[in-house]
Amino acid sequence: MRTMPNTDKDRISSFPRDTLEQAEIVKHGWDEVGMKLLVPNLSVEKFVEKLAEAHEQAKRAEALKAERAHAIQVRNHCMSELWDLTKRIRNAAKATFGDYSDEFEAMVSTRRQGLSESGD
Repeated sequence: MRTMPNTDKDRISSFPRDTLEQAEIVKHGWDEVGMKLLVPNLSVEKFVEKLAEAHEQAKRAEALKAERAHAIQVRNHCMSELWDLTKRIRNAAKATFGDYSDEFEAMVSTRRQGLSESGD
């Protein structure tokens, strides 16, 4: 597995969104013209190998993108449920103890949260 470049020398240059499609056209064209086209330090086989690698990486990136989108959707659903429960608890505390009670203040105060997290 290859790692991402980490030096300025290895910086990725920009490329068009349809690079795979354009590369496929070039491959088919190169297959048609055959040995009439010679590219220094590059063979059809090396180009096809890089094209296959690019297809594989694009497929992997799309799968990760879909996985991320699903994870965000699940997270958002969970957070929404948690927020509903949080509001329900606060409303119950407000109804039980009153708007200005210490008990209700304990449910809404960020000042008290810092104390409880430090163990005091």
